[in-house]
Amino acid sequence: MEATPTTVAPGSSAPGTTIAGRHRFLPYRPALDGLRAVAVLAVVAYHFNPDVVTGGLLGVSVFFTLSGYLIVTLLLRERATTGSVDLGAFWARRIRRLAPAALVTTTVVVLLAGRNAWGWRNAMVWTDPVAAIWSVMNWHQIGLTPSVDVPYRVVHPLSPYWSLAVEEQFYLVIGIVLLGVRRCARPALVMLWITGAVWITGTAIARFADLSPTMAEWGTQVRAPEIAAGCVLACTLIVSGREVRGRAADALGWFAFAGLIALFLLASKSQWWLFHGGFALVSVVSTCVLIGLLADGTLARVLAWRPLVALGTISYAVYLVHWPVRLALVPERTAGLDGVPLALLRFGVSLALAVALHLFVERPFMHRFPARPPVVLAAWLLASVGATLLTYGLLA
Repeated sequence: MEATPTTVAPGSSAPGTTIAGRHRFLPYRPALDGLRAVAVLAVVAYHFNPDVVTGGLLGVSVFFTLSGYLIVTLLLRERATTGSVDLGAFWARRIRRLAPAALVTTTVVVLLAGRNAWGWRNAMVWTDPVAAIWSVMNWHQIGLTPSVDVPYRVVHPLSPYWSLAVEEQFYLVIGIVLLGVRRCARPALVMLWITGAVWITGTAIARFADLSPTMAEWGTQVRAPEIAAGCVLACTLIVSGREVRGRAADALGWFAFAGLIALFLLASKSQWWLFHGGFALVSVVSTCVLIGLLADGTLARVLAWRPLVALGTISYAVYLVHWPVRLALVPERTAGLDGVPLALLRFGVSLALAVALHLFVERPFMHRFPARPPVVLAAWLLASVGATLLTYGLLA
């Protein structure tokens, strides 16, 4: 998944830039990258060996809550520091951070599908890449489910883009919300009420509404509480004017982290509770983990372990490439490898591709591509239209 802002990278001198998703208005906390690593490992392990890490899909939930916390903290601190929020610059940063790697991955998948590599042409409809390009994959998959067999929708190479779509829809909506509250005397307090209401409403919809299985898993309104939980934490800390400190917060973090690991190992998509308000409950656990990390205690020191931080830094690239790798490397194409050996092979290939994607696509665009919002928007639109036309020409 996407690596959300934390601060300017060590050694960077440009105060208005973001490097590898880090921003000047937030202090850098390596443990948050460590938490990203844990989350992406859970997702990858679930996809590579679902019989062992049955609840690894909840790693996506951790990313949602972490994004909500970081993005709202970033925007509110920017307003407090400068007196305003440059939403054009905010959205341009999000485009520069997310779009290049996603477009490159999508384009490679389209080119391979056009040649029917690994049978991908038969596993996709041409609108799948288009939905990925324009950040509506979750609604696209929900809309096609009545006429297409559910397993078919799950196994195409770009299906994990549904979660990227949810996050990117959040980036658009949170900016609009901030526009509405920016003139309030206490915007953080107003946003606290709004995001709290989103958590309650989304949880009630998931718990009591008669939703299809795909809507219960992919609907933006159903997954919104997971993001809102992080937003509520950010607003609460800013409204209170206090920082998280103390052994109690660290202990809470450890307790919640143990619960999160237990959920990764014991939860399952077959369990009724998960799709009837369970994701919102998981967001509470993730929020408690964040509180523990913000206390800068023993949990933060453990998750700041350098290998975890390094993996967290490239977690977005890992998320993008791991599912196509999963579909390409199957026992029939790997001399009969299966189980843990096959999972390790898939992870090794995914890691190598993710490092290349990070070094040659993500970082160059964050370092060297012009940061002016009009330039970023024009480049994104041009590239997205081009990728859409390529998709239509090869797959329609």
